[in-house]
Amino acid sequence: MKPSVLFITGWAHGMETVQPMANVLSSDYSVQILAGAQVLNDRHIPETDFIVTGSMGGLLAMELLPKRCKKLVLISSTAKFCAGEGFDCGTPEKILRRMILQLKRNPEAVLAEFYENVHHPHPALKTNPGCSHEELVAGLEYLLNSDLRSSVPDIGIPILLLHGTDDRIIPPTAAEWLHTHLPDSRLKIIKNGSHALPAHNFTEVMDEISRFL
Repeated sequence: MKPSVLFITGWAHGMETVQPMANVLSSDYSVQILAGAQVLNDRHIPETDFIVTGSMGGLLAMELLPKRCKKLVLISSTAKFCAGEGFDCGTPEKILRRMILQLKRNPEAVLAEFYENVHHPHPALKTNPGCSHEELVAGLEYLLNSDLRSSVPDIGIPILLLHGTDDRIIPPTAAEWLHTHLPDSRLKIIKNGSHALPAHNFTEVMDEISRFL
């Protein structure tokens, strides 16, 4: 029986964004993909041997980590999405609050700007958000309020942290914070990498993941 790998998508990213990674691992692992919006709605992650995820999915994975999970891969992730007192490696709260308001008025413009920032410094790629506008708002509200810093030191499994130097959504200092506070982590900062690391640094990302798993 093959070991199992669960992929969880990030905010406003459909399952097709992680499908290429799942395809690479499918010969050696039993692979499943879940939408981050679904995990957020269910507040549950099924049992699996390994999890590969990032951004909002990374927060959900650390918060709802299933007992059987042996290793976790966090791509472009953080323990706290918003910057605040004592934590300056995040996005200002006012940006998320503005996005929530604008999603109700002009969701296409909000997503277009978001994807441009996600792929910077590379050209933006067309992406299917893979969920409803209501689910997008729920995701932003989760990111606005999530703070896992106090629980990070209790995550005892090995974790691989992959982050890009040019990430406009979550700065690489957030990955460095995680690396400092996790009991067992490996950190790889990828030069000129965007928030969407697998989209533009696919081979390097998959090599790191394959070696780690």
